[in-house]
Amino acid sequence: MTLQIDGVDVMNAIEIAAWIGSIVAMLVIGLIVWVMVRPPRRERVRPAEPDGLDAEEMMRLLDRMEQRLEVLERAVAVEAREEDRMLTGGDRPETRRTK
Repeated sequence: MTLQIDGVDVMNAIEIAAWIGSIVAMLVIGLIVWVMVRPPRRERVRPAEPDGLDAEEMMRLLDRMEQRLEVLERAVAVEAREEDRMLTGGDRPETRRTK
């Protein structure tokens, strides 16, 4: 039994080895990146729970935001009334003085 290998067979073997090598290299690089960017084990086991102080601060912040929203709504309402007055040419007819 004789084995004959020519240049084409050698190039095909090199090409297949290059494909396999590049696939293995991509998998290894992906594994290295995944290991580098994953969170530490302590953080993965239990999520951080907000303590009472954080909840208090959040409630105070929400109250302040609601107060600011009320002020903003009043300012927009006043501005809308002034704009309406300017568009209609003054006060509404029922508020004008009659002679």
